[in-house]
Amino acid sequence: MKKKEMIKSHQEFSEMIHHEHFRKNQDFTIYIRKGKYEFSHFGIAVSKKLGNAVKRNKLKRQMRVILDEWKKTLNTNQDYIIIMKENTKNMSFQELKQSFQNLVKEKGEGYEIKK
Repeated sequence: MKKKEMIKSHQEFSEMIHHEHFRKNQDFTIYIRKGKYEFSHFGIAVSKKLGNAVKRNKLKRQMRVILDEWKKTLNTNQDYIIIMKENTKNMSFQELKQSFQNLVKEKGEGYEIKK
């Protein structure tokens, strides 16, 4: 994932979390908004509850790899913030990937989209 595709500012995170649509399952919460540019932006948030810095960075690296594979299928011109929940700390890479795929692919069944 390129630097220009990343959301890092606290202000953007806060704005999206408090004002945008979201979709969630037991492992992830994804906030979605219409972007300002021709390409998508991604932000990844991992709580300190998930482990020390080494574990959190590993989860973020794994999530970036998953996003690199999936950003071609996601809507362009949208911004996404992915919040990883506590269930993800003991998951393998394949389980993370499968859970994320299920959340992105299925629209509706068991997942909330609210404003």
